[in-house]
Amino acid sequence: MAIEVDIIHDVEVLLRNLNGHELLSYAICNEECGAETYEWLAGKTQGAVSEELRRLAKEKRKHVVQIRQLFEELYPGLEPLDFNAPPLDALPLCCELMKAKNAEDALAMVLLSESIARDVYKKLQRMSKDEKVAGLFARLAEIKEDSYRRLFKLYESLAQESNTF
Repeated sequence: MAIEVDIIHDVEVLLRNLNGHELLSYAICNEECGAETYEWLAGKTQGAVSEELRRLAKEKRKHVVQIRQLFEELYPGLEPLDFNAPPLDALPLCCELMKAKNAEDALAMVLLSESIARDVYKKLQRMSKDEKVAGLFARLAEIKEDSYRRLFKLYESLAQESNTF
């Protein structure tokens, strides 16, 4: 698996220089892209994996609504910016998911994505100067951690099934 570390570094540098308005805009784009990716992947898998990916996509759509509500509260009359920067949690998924040979491989990529997303939201929390924004990012980091744990249990059960003789 090859992850473009330079891209991740570039996006992190970009994020360090953003204000609250821009950080929330980035988070909206990040969650929307993640939801689309999980919906696409759910269509490529079956059973429990597909169901979990659909659930995660739905969760990401809820996050978009929450972030937009906070955005409207903090920045009335403004629209979120569109970001051309790739979402950090979807970077490993972009190329590697296309190469996944089975649901176990795909789930491994999603695990990595959720782990990176958790870390990204923790960084955004630390970078935010607004308590409400920081609080939202802290909650999103916790949700990503919970998602990671659920996905890991599913991954373990798939690995056990595929390793039985």
